[in-house]
Amino acid sequence: MTDDFRARVEAAKAQTKPVNVEDAKIQMDAKPEVLLIETRLKENVPLNEQADNVVFISVEDLEAAAEDRTKLDPKLSDPNVQIITT
Repeated sequence: MTDDFRARVEAAKAQTKPVNVEDAKIQMDAKPEVLLIETRLKENVPLNEQADNVVFISVEDLEAAAEDRTKLDPKLSDPNVQIITT
């Protein structure tokens, strides 16, 4: 992971508010358009923990997508959609 990417991640995190698992679930149940970015591999996530509003992307792929936005999941293209990360 490049230092520039890490710096951008830290800057973005500084502008966000942490949310615990219970609150994230409540938000996602109340607003189906809320997305969860899951950095685990999809095959490592039990089926009962998978949902339609989850985007599976590794940290490495997320870093690559930061450089080339065409690599982003289309669900992440709307800047108005709330995103929760793991």
